[in-house]
Amino acid sequence: MKILTALLMTVMLAGSAAAAEKKSAEKDAWKKRVFTAEELQKYNGRDGQPVYAAVDGIVYDLSKSKYWKTGTHMKQHEAGADLSADIHEKAPKGIHKDGKILNKMPKVGVTEEYAKKKPEASAVKEKAGAPKENKVKK
Repeated sequence: MKILTALLMTVMLAGSAAAAEKKSAEKDAWKKRVFTAEELQKYNGRDGQPVYAAVDGIVYDLSKSKYWKTGTHMKQHEAGADLSADIHEKAPKGIHKDGKILNKMPKVGVTEEYAKKKPEASAVKEKAGAPKENKVKK
């Protein structure tokens, strides 16, 4: 009976760990989606497109925000663009908290520039079937 209980507990823990690992991989899937500037422009909230904007290299889906329904925010900021400078220099600090307000929004990808700077955040540069470089430290 003890062996059966131990076996059952092992199976349950292994299943739980696998589910947690899968959930973690899904949570970080956005890091693998890289947007070029041209591609990001398509997500401007017009013609049924979602509302995306990039800040500090991360692309956020702002579609559910009532302030972005038309693809324009406060008649000043257009979706489908990198708004890093706007959020840090123009946006009211008390409301936007230097971009921290975006932590409430879903992340959908990273900009191409961000992916180039932080290759660990994106697997885009690695081509399928291409041999990996072996870096030797001297």
